[in-house]
Amino acid sequence: MVKLDKKIKDGVIKVKFAASTYFSLLRHCAVPLLSIATFTPILLTYLAKEKPETPQPQANLETAASPAPIIPSPIAPLTAPSPKLFPSPQSSPLAPKKLAPSVQTSPNTSPNTAPAAAVKPVTRQPLLVPANYTPPAIEIRVAIKRDVASVLIGVNGPAVITDRQGRGLKTIATNEGLPVIPGANGLKMGDLSLPEVIFVQPTSADGLVYVDDGWYRGKILLVAQGDRLLVVNHVNLEAYLYSVVGSEMHSTAPMHALKAQAIAARSYALVHIIRPANAWFHLGNTQRWQVYKGIRSEYQSTHQAVNATAGQILSYKGGVVESLYAATDEIVAWAHGGRGMSQTGAYKLAEKGLDYQQILGNYYPGVGLARLVLQN
Repeated sequence: MVKLDKKIKDGVIKVKFAASTYFSLLRHCAVPLLSIATFTPILLTYLAKEKPETPQPQANLETAASPAPIIPSPIAPLTAPSPKLFPSPQSSPLAPKKLAPSVQTSPNTSPNTAPAAAVKPVTRQPLLVPANYTPPAIEIRVAIKRDVASVLIGVNGPAVITDRQGRGLKTIATNEGLPVIPGANGLKMGDLSLPEVIFVQPTSADGLVYVDDGWYRGKILLVAQGDRLLVVNHVNLEAYLYSVVGSEMHSTAPMHALKAQAIAARSYALVHIIRPANAWFHLGNTQRWQVYKGIRSEYQSTHQAVNATAGQILSYKGGVVESLYAATDEIVAWAHGGRGMSQTGAYKLAEKGLDYQQILGNYYPGVGLARLVLQN
């Protein structure tokens, strides 16, 4: 059960989440129609038991059996942006990114309101962010493989296989590919018999895990579901956004368009942490949610955009806004009733000299910028 205790004092919004499972709260899933004007911190409280310690390999662990395939070396996370021009976002313009849930409008707003993209941008003063601000370490769980018969797993450095309680089971040799399939009583990884739920956990902060066709930060959860597999990437929210921004918008887009995308993607992700898809993961990695490809869609420009907007989200009356967006104004109008950001529109506004706050103010009028702060 989840309880929300919201207190507003001295201009600071404190939101306390008490939960024994995942977040499951959202009160504002769409945007009202005013203008961006506020910048307040939102404070989140986690229970200690929901933050298990990083498991370390035990001294007496056996080494996993040598696999048949050899996985490729990881690419550099900060790949130089592609020279390809930016005619439109990388996502398909033929389908909406996601369907809007029930839309809450302000009392004086007609359901036939024209798309926000048609509103003339409003010039605003820059919002100030404390120089010493560090975003909280929030973990997001992203389903990267669902209902598959097998996967190939590998690591680029020291790593350990653990069970659900964090107990070390086996160590994994670097750059060796381990095929994983469901077994009669759990999982089979090469010649190893393992429980039906395991984690592949790098033991260094910069460790990566290889899954089939790409490298991922964080740790990987593998779950046997009958004769099929579920694979979930547990990763830091900010690191997740490095890839999402590079997947959703071309890396050579203007920086303020990338910053606007980073904030919209962060807000959307946080909503799904609060309101997860199911007990195993918060959201998926496709256009149904937000496209996520691991480090192969990270670029210097996406790192810069995410870091420059660290922890910033769209908020309305202390709630987190589900910041819907799509490739074009037409899709936003069709799929989201005109309420949401057009990625090509954001690109054009940035080319005209608007900063990311003005871009967001144009597409999410009435919504304020807030920053996340972890309250112990």
